Amino acid sequence: MFRFEHPDYLYSLGLIPFLLFMAAWASYARQQKLKKIGHPESIKRLMPDWSLRRLRSKNALFLIGLFFLIVAWANPQWGSKTRAITRRSMDLFIALDVSQSMMCQDIAPNRLIQAQKLAERLVEKMADNRVGVVIFAGDAYLQVPLTSDHEAVRLSIQSAHPDMVSYQGTAIDRAVDAALSGSGKDPGNRVMVLLSDGEDHEQAAENKVRQAARDGLKLFCIGVGSAKGGYVPFEAEDGFVDYKRQRNGEPVVSKINEAMLRKLAQAGQGNFYTLDGNHDAVLSSLLDKLSKVKKRDREQRVVTDYQSHFQLFLAIALLFFLAEFLLQARKPVSKTSKT
Repeated sequence: MFRFEHPDYLYSLGLIPFLLFMAAWASYARQQKLKKIGHPESIKRLMPDWSLRRLRSKNALFLIGLFFLIVAWANPQWGSKTRAITRRSMDLFIALDVSQSMMCQDIAPNRLIQAQKLAERLVEKMADNRVGVVIFAGDAYLQVPLTSDHEAVRLSIQSAHPDMVSYQGTAIDRAVDAALSGSGKDPGNRVMVLLSDGEDHEQAAENKVRQAARDGLKLFCIGVGSAKGGYVPFEAEDGFVDYKRQRNGEPVVSKINEAMLRKLAQAGQGNFYTLDGNHDAVLSSLLDKLSKVKKRDREQRVVTDYQSHFQLFLAIALLFFLAEFLLQARKPVSKTSKT
């Protein structure tokens, strides 16, 4: 089978007729100027070494060389062989906490936006793996089932907001259940990356995570927020921004529950990280751990490899360019003709 790897480059061949026309026009204009100077035979005797045929030959050699150069650029290919390739991958769930406390601004602009940015960068690095999204607060939903469509995953992460979940809280156990239900009965090679501040969690989470680890779901926890904490904003009924308050009227200070998240990561046979704005360090360490998760043969495909032969056409083009360079536009004049 014959084909060009880059057939669009062949449109450049349209340059050759244009250059041919320009050369013909230049030759015609030159002839008209010479006729104004004097009779053609007289001018020929005055310029015995000038050769119109040699000039045309040089132009022809250049254009033929250009033709082969463009063909080489398009990379002609013939001769092919097929081979089977197997893609090895794992299933990754991103569990994003959208509880109201994630709107806390102790890390600017707020915890949720920081978590979303890190999650998007993580998705970009998981090119050969299936990714799913779990949104949770007081309840949990499988927002995006496992998919290779990473653009849909990114859009889901970007649109995450506390209004998406009716009940407040941090139902990590339900998030784990959502991931398990979304991965079917296929055991092993599954990972959940949980991004949360860990506040208002339920005690059932640790037992659920430990059971999930036995079923092949490894958990990595990323704590979003600071130990100092901050107030939890929300939009009041009058449209103004207020803060979540205690019964005595004092604003509630939300702090990251680092101890709980560490225990969950340990129970889930994973690792814990703190996200305080430094995405690079967290992402680098997390990707290093994920790279060590055993991959599974996910898909086998048959691909066709074509053999490129641009070198042949490039060599022909260089030969024509060399011939054009060596050919003199003026013909050699013998001594007798000079005399």
